[in-house]
Formats: sequence, C-alpha cells, structure tokens
Amino acid sequence: MSPTPHFVVVTFQTTSDNQAQALREIGGYVASFLSQQPGFISSQLLASKDKQSIVHQAQWTDEDSFLAVGPLARVHPDFPKLMVYAPKGVGYRLYNSY
Repeated sequence: MSPTPHFVVVTFQTTSDNQAQALREIGGYVASFLSQQPGFISSQLLASKDKQSIVHQAQWTDEDSFLAVGPLARVHPDFPKLMVYAPKGVGYRLYNSY
C-alpha cells in the first residue's frame, strides 16, 4: 500500500514594503532546505496581488515525512526571520483531484 499524500498550506502576512523580501527569504528556505528533505514532492509559492500575503503550498509523500522535518526546521538559521511574517500552517489530505 502506498503512502497517503500530505499537503501543507502556510500563509504569511506581508506588506507592500516587505513582500518582495519575504518571497526571497521564503523561496530561499524552500529551495535550499525544505525541498531537500526526504518525502518532499513539490511546492508552489504564491504572492497576493495586493502584496498583503504569501501562500506556500507543499506536497509531501506522507504526513510522517512532513512531521519529521519539524524539529530540523525549528533550528534552521532562517527560521527566526520567517517568523516575522506570522506563518500559519494547516495540513490537508487529498479528497479528490480532477
């Protein structure tokens, strides 16, 4: 039986003054760290047109792979600067795809 895919959506609060910097910081973190972790499949980084938020949506092979990254993420050197953007994450399971 194959693992059940796990999806995570994280929203970040930004302003018109800091959205570009936030995109660079979050994007760099995803590219250099998160995407290199076991179980990571893909992600999208979305910037709101009003520059008030960023959404990061990631797909993992399974929830356990995602959860295993948590302790490493919290001690990553980029973690404090990402916290400035008040991230809020929610996990999802696939219901259907079309």
